[in-house]
Amino acid sequence: MSEQLYSPAPVQAEFHACTANEILFGGSAGPGKSLALLMDPVQTQLVYEHQRWLDSGQRKPSIGWAIHFRREFPRLEQTIARSHRIFRALDPGASWDAQKHTWTFSCGYKLQFGHMKTDEDRFNYISNEYSHIAWDEVSEFSEEQYQFVNTRLRTADHELQKRLRIVSASNPSGNWVRSYFVDHAPDGRVLLERDIPLSDGSTVTRSRIYIPAKLIDNPDPAFRISYEANLRDRPAHIRRALLESDWYAVAGAFFAEVFNSEVHVCDPFKIPSGWEKSRSMDWGIKNWGTVGWYAKDTDDNLVKYREFNFKGLDAAEVAEEIHRIEDNAGEWDNSKRCSRLTGPADTQIWAKTGTVGPTIAEEMSLRGVWWQPCTKNKRAAVQQLWHRLKDRGPKGNGTPGVRFFRTCRKSVSTIPAIGTSDTDAELPADGGDDHWLDETLYQMMFRMRAARQDELKHTREYYDELGEARRRARNRRGNWKSGYGA
Repeated sequence: MSEQLYSPAPVQAEFHACTANEILFGGSAGPGKSLALLMDPVQTQLVYEHQRWLDSGQRKPSIGWAIHFRREFPRLEQTIARSHRIFRALDPGASWDAQKHTWTFSCGYKLQFGHMKTDEDRFNYISNEYSHIAWDEVSEFSEEQYQFVNTRLRTADHELQKRLRIVSASNPSGNWVRSYFVDHAPDGRVLLERDIPLSDGSTVTRSRIYIPAKLIDNPDPAFRISYEANLRDRPAHIRRALLESDWYAVAGAFFAEVFNSEVHVCDPFKIPSGWEKSRSMDWGIKNWGTVGWYAKDTDDNLVKYREFNFKGLDAAEVAEEIHRIEDNAGEWDNSKRCSRLTGPADTQIWAKTGTVGPTIAEEMSLRGVWWQPCTKNKRAAVQQLWHRLKDRGPKGNGTPGVRFFRTCRKSVSTIPAIGTSDTDAELPADGGDDHWLDETLYQMMFRMRAARQDELKHTREYYDELGEARRRARNRRGNWKSGYGA
C-alpha cells in the first residue's frame, strides 16, 4: 500500500494532522476540500490498520469503518468515481460493493458512502458503529442530522479508539455550521474546548476547530488561475464567500443583493425620545424564540435596537425577562404595571393547546406584556423588508429604510445568510435559523412603509407612460383592422 498516490498540500496535511474531536475544513472553493475529506480516513486510520494487519501473525481483519456523507446521493458520483481511481491503485485487493456503496480493503477496513436527504433518514444509521465520520458540504445537513449520526462514533477496538474522527468540509454558509465552528474565531485555527462531566465524577475534554482553506492553497497554478478568473467574474457576495472565504457573505443568500452590513448594521446609539417604539416576537420553546425591539424615526425608517433570544422558557419566564429589560430601559409603566410597548407576535401564542389554563398570550398579558396577532403574509412582508433594505432616501445616500444595532447579533448574522427557496425564487428558504427573519418580517407588516412622494411621482409617471403606450397600441390595432377590411 503506497501513500504516494496522494500528496497532500500543506493545508491538507495540517487538516490530517489535527487531533481535535471535530474538525471543519472549509472556506473558499477550490483548495481541495473534498479530496482531503475522501483521503482523511486513509491517512489517519487505513494506513495504520493495514500495517497492523500485516504485522499480525493471525491477520485479524480490521473492524474500522468510515462513512462519507453527502446530503443527496447523486452529489457523491464524482467522489465515488475518484475513489475508484485512487483506491484500486492504492490497494489492488480492495473490493467494491455497488449495492452498499462500500469499499472493503485487504485488511478488512471499510469505507462507505451514505446520504440523508431528509431529517428522518438519520434513523437509517441508528444502530451502526463508525470509527471515522466525514461530512462533505456539512452546511447542507441539519444540525439534528449531524449531531445524531455523530453519536455512532464508537469502536470496541482499543487502538482505533485513539483515532476516532469526525471531519467536515464546507463552503461558507450562514446556518448552524457557522455558529458551531466559526463564530468564536472567524479567522480559524483556534481550538474550542468544553469539559464533559461523566457519571463517575470525572470529566473529559472535547474540542472542535475550524481550519480555513483558500483557493491559493491549491498547489496547481493553472487550476488556481482559471478558477480565480471564474470567481472574480461573479457578483461581490459570491466572490467574498467562495474566493475570500468570508463566512458572513453567503453565496446564494436571498438578501445578498440588498443587505450590506456596512450600511445596514450600525453601532448602538441613544434612541431619540420622539421616535415610536414597538417590538415583535417569534415564539419558540424547543426551538429558538426571539423578541426584537424597534424604533421608527420621523422619516419612517426603522432601526432594530435590541434583541432577546430564548429557548426552553415558558411564557411566564419570557414575560418576566421582557419586564426586566423594559423596566431598565424606561419602557415599563410601573403605575399601570404593564409595558408601554406592544407589537406583533406569531399567531400560535393565541392557540389553545388542549390543556387547561391560559394561552401563551394570556399568560404574558397577565404579567403586563401585550401582543397583537401578526399579519402572516410572508410574500408581502419579504417585499417590505427588501424595499426597506434597498431604500436610502430620495437621493440614494440617506438613512436606510431599516438598520440593525450591531448588538442584535443573531439578526445581523442570520438574516443576510438566509438562502433562497428551492421552490420559489421570490421567497427566502424556510427552516434553519430563520426565527430572527420571521420576527423581523412580523415587524415589517406592523410598520408597513408608506411610499415617499418621489416614489409616488415615479409611480404616476410609470402608469401615465403605460397608459399612453396602451392607447397607442389600441390605435395601431384600429388602423390595422381598418386597413385589412378595406
